[in-house]
Amino acid sequence: MYFIKYLNNELGRVLSFIGIIVAIITYPYLKKKNKSNLFLSLFFLISGVYALLHFNVFRRGDKYIVAALFGFVAPLVYLVRPLSYWYVRSMLSKKVTFSKSDFLLLLPCILYFIDVIPYLITPFSYKVSLAELIIQDFNNIFVHPITYYSKPEFHFIFRPIFGTVLSLLEMQMLYKYFQANPLDKVKFRATYNWLWIFSSLSFTLTLVLSFISIILKINTPNFPYGSSYLIFPLNLANFLYFCLLIAAFLFPKILYGIEFEEEIVKEEVSVESVEEAVVNEKEENNKSVFKLEEARLMEIKKLISTYFEEQKPYLDDSFTLNKLSEALNIPIHHLSYFFNSCLEKKFSDYKNEWRINYAIQLLKDGILKKYTIEQLYQEAGFSTKSNFYRVFRNHTGMTPIEFIEDLAKSNNK
Repeated sequence: MYFIKYLNNELGRVLSFIGIIVAIITYPYLKKKNKSNLFLSLFFLISGVYALLHFNVFRRGDKYIVAALFGFVAPLVYLVRPLSYWYVRSMLSKKVTFSKSDFLLLLPCILYFIDVIPYLITPFSYKVSLAELIIQDFNNIFVHPITYYSKPEFHFIFRPIFGTVLSLLEMQMLYKYFQANPLDKVKFRATYNWLWIFSSLSFTLTLVLSFISIILKINTPNFPYGSSYLIFPLNLANFLYFCLLIAAFLFPKILYGIEFEEEIVKEEVSVESVEEAVVNEKEENNKSVFKLEEARLMEIKKLISTYFEEQKPYLDDSFTLNKLSEALNIPIHHLSYFFNSCLEKKFSDYKNEWRINYAIQLLKDGILKKYTIEQLYQEAGFSTKSNFYRVFRNHTGMTPIEFIEDLAKSNNK
């Protein structure tokens, strides 16, 4: 039990610094590519500083850190949910804009700052003495409020409501956008996943923190922060915040913005492309110096065509010339001669033609009503989306998205 308590304590300490570090390292570079990261960086920065204050208050930490941060961080917490909302909106719209309603979202933070001005101008020694009291007993935050006009109890109730409502509006915005733009769900699949993970985790974290905030308000002063009833939600909040930070590292390319995802996908080097290059090189080296009779070539052609039609071996992304040779019991040098001299194409190109034709048929059959573009390229035998896009464009002159749009137009006529 002591080890678990120690581990949880250290996790709380580390998480606050990770949040601040994520904010610092993401914004300066990535803002050049995607201005939406201004909101994301501020979101992580304020969350990290709040976690640092939270840790020092409730884990009996450094009174000087609490004294320095308390008056500034309390109002800034009101910005966490608006920043998340603006980040998601700007990622979807691909531009950073503000409307009159956005300034309404700033009001709670501004009014809170005005309310704590008398506290902010007090001597630092007073802030330190108050920090000591709060660290000793959290209930002192209600006994010795730092606000001049409002009561701390009001913020412990209003802030959770404010954050929860904005979280719901954010997720509703995401849902409506991808309902109205279903092709973006396919074209920017990674961004779609990232935004939903980000919004879902931050929404759940908001709910947990709201629960803690309201419980503290309702039950103080007879319900200390360290009560066993709050251990689970506190640990859950730490875990959700940890997941949120880790998620940012799992989707590094998405930080560039939705409009850059397609460009990045095209530039990826696929594993399958490398494997095919090796196979092609072997085929070039295995060019036969002998000739096969016309009848034998026709026989091989028929065997391969029937095998591909009936068994669809090309749907296996590991299907090679060696496997074809074993399946049809045809010497590999005969197959190499057939493809290079008779068809005048490499085996990989022949295999990919069947794959693309199969994918096209699936698209015409409306596969995207049930499956994603990731499931489509895997179903067609490709191991990576980038290789699928490259081969599809080579064979059709269009990207899969352009083909889908063209197909939709044809069906509407």
